[in-house]
Order: sequence, then C-alpha cells, then structure tokens
Amino acid sequence: MLRYSIYVVIIFILIEFFLRFTGFGYPILYKNTSDNYYPINNQNLKRYKGNEVNINRLGMRTNFEWKNYNNKKKLIFFGDSVAFAGSYIDNKDIFSEKICARYVTDYICGNYGVNGYLLENLTNRIEEIKKSNLIYEKLIIVVSNSFNYGKTNFHDLPFYENFNYKFFRSTIEVINHFLFKYKIYDNYHSSNEKNIINVNKLKKSNSTQLIEFNKVLNDLSLEKDIYIFILPTLENLDGKISANHFLTEINVTSYEVINLIGKLKNIEYQKLYFNNAHLNKKGHDYLAKIIYEYLK
Repeated sequence: MLRYSIYVVIIFILIEFFLRFTGFGYPILYKNTSDNYYPINNQNLKRYKGNEVNINRLGMRTNFEWKNYNNKKKLIFFGDSVAFAGSYIDNKDIFSEKICARYVTDYICGNYGVNGYLLENLTNRIEEIKKSNLIYEKLIIVVSNSFNYGKTNFHDLPFYENFNYKFFRSTIEVINHFLFKYKIYDNYHSSNEKNIINVNKLKKSNSTQLIEFNKVLNDLSLEKDIYIFILPTLENLDGKISANHFLTEINVTSYEVINLIGKLKNIEYQKLYFNNAHLNKKGHDYLAKIIYEYLK
C-alpha cells in the first residue's frame, strides 16, 4: 500500500513539473470592480512555452515601462482578446509592441486590451483611463468581428483575483479550469463576493450603449487621433458568417472605423490565425503593418 502511495505521489510530481514547464502555475490576476475587470498592475509572467506576459505599472500589456519617456509621444490600444493577444504570444511579438518598436519609433505603446470585453466593458475602461489623466496622443481600438453589445460579468470567466496555492500550483490551475469549464465547481470566485454584477438588472439598451461609447470617443477626439479596427474571424473570411459589424455603421466624423476584411480576404489568411478569431505571430506582424498604414 505504501509503495502504491509513493507511486501516486511521484506521478503527481512529474505531472506538476511537466505542467510547470508548459507554462501553468502562475495565471494572470485580475482586478474585479463593481462594473468592470482588467489585469492588475505589475505582473511579469512566463506562460505557455515560455512566452512572457508583462503588465506594467499602469496596467498595460507592454514591455514599455511608461516612465522616463518625456521625449516620446504616446499611443495606447484598447479592445477585447484580439488586442490583448493571449498567453500563447510573447509580449514582444504582439502587434501593439511591433508598431512602436518597428514603425513609429518616436512613440511608445501601451496595450489595454482585455479578454472577454464587450461594448460596455470597453466604454467603462476607456472612461476610467480618461479620468486617470494619462497623457497620450493616439488611441486605437482593435476588436474581433465577434465583438458585440453587452457587458461581460467577471464571475462568468475562469479568471483569478488571487492564486495563493503553495504546492502543485500548475496541476491545481489545470484542474480548476476543468471543473469550471464543465460547471462542476468554481474555484475562481468567492460565493460571497460583493462585486458580483447583476447583468440583467444593469442591462442597457443597444442604443444607450452606443450613445455612451460615442460620447467618450467624441470627447477624446477633440485632442487625440482615434481609430477603430475590426478584425474578421476565419468564419467571416470563409464566407460562413457576414462580416458586417455594428461599429462600422456608426455615422461619425470624429474617428475612423475600419473593417479589415478587405485587407485579408485576398491573401493566404489561414496562415495568420491561431484559431477562429485570434492571430498567430505572423498575423500580429501583418496587423502591425496594416495599422501603421493608417498612422503614417
């Protein structure tokens, strides 16, 4: 019996080492507020296959520290998981870093993209950064064509506010994800959280959401250049789902909305995607070049 117990322990240790080597054990941590969520400041993590996810002191995903750069202009990005780019891409390889590292080298870039964002989440985050009095010259929003109206509840996502496990961190992370995915048990969120959003109670009409979104951007456009880019999914490019998007139907002159399907439709776009909606490293290269065309 003791021998079998030892075997079980050894197996768990080997699994832990394998998962730790793969990149599990130190998940991205999020701040959960009464009306939104986003990655907390000052995180330097190595995730899948050693790819780095660095969140700076201002909560941006970037390798730029955003201090002692008084001689440089500032460019910030907002958006959903397409902008955040995922843990399978290294910080240095995401499009927002490449734009400043390769093309507009007189700027520094900061990425405020967040996984799971919908229109209300995005509006709230832009408004919050506006109130922080962050100084910058250009604002770029990058979202997937699947980006929609609404507001994502933090408690519907497998995201941590804290991850305090001392032993078998990687194994526990994988097990917790499995339990959450199949609705067996939620180890991500406390059942007595004060900041649970009652989505139905706080739900706004689509028109109200657009009015609030436009107001924030119109106010900012008085001093800053603003662009919105819609990245098509593979289903859009394959013609399975229409590439039309509600953001391209907004009648405004204070900022520009660009649907990128025309830039991708006639090339070998399959080689640019990691999955249906998200780009791989080569795709981030291409996206950086496209955005630069509008900035230069």
